[in-house]
Amino acid sequence: MRSKFSFIIDLVIFQIAWFLCVLATKTPFPEISPFIALAIVLLRSLQAKRFLLEIPFLTSSLIIGIIGDTTLIYLKLLQFQPYPNIFGSPLWMIMLWACFGIMLRPVFNWFLDHFWRSILGFSIGGVVAYWSGQKFGVLEFSNSWITALGIATEWAIAGIVLHFLHVKFPESVQR
Repeated sequence: MRSKFSFIIDLVIFQIAWFLCVLATKTPFPEISPFIALAIVLLRSLQAKRFLLEIPFLTSSLIIGIIGDTTLIYLKLLQFQPYPNIFGSPLWMIMLWACFGIMLRPVFNWFLDHFWRSILGFSIGGVVAYWSGQKFGVLEFSNSWITALGIATEWAIAGIVLHFLHVKFPESVQR
């Protein structure tokens, strides 16, 4: 069992990474900020001796994020400010998905423990996170309700896949 202090450290690190990625275009160093976020998350993961065990979550999150966000972009439901990208998905968003994948179990374990909590929590949380990005002016919902449903669907799929991985790789093996 992890300590509350360890959870708080992981949560703070994830929030710092989230802000470094999401606000990358608003910083004086827009193309470095997401890499700093990833470095912070990686250092924490290595320090906690859990990085190798997080690779399935990192890989899955990256694949889901790139495919999901690219699909939303091509369906013209989501728009991002100009920024280096892969298939239209900005690099800062891809780095954010990587940080999420690495910090998934330390921060979002409660959601992963139950199938429906995973689907609902990630769907609602995903929409709230993207809506926050819109409020910061780094992305735009093209059609508010349809875009929100698209994001919720992307994150519901992520919830299903990540819950499956959580079950496939139990924490007793992880710690």
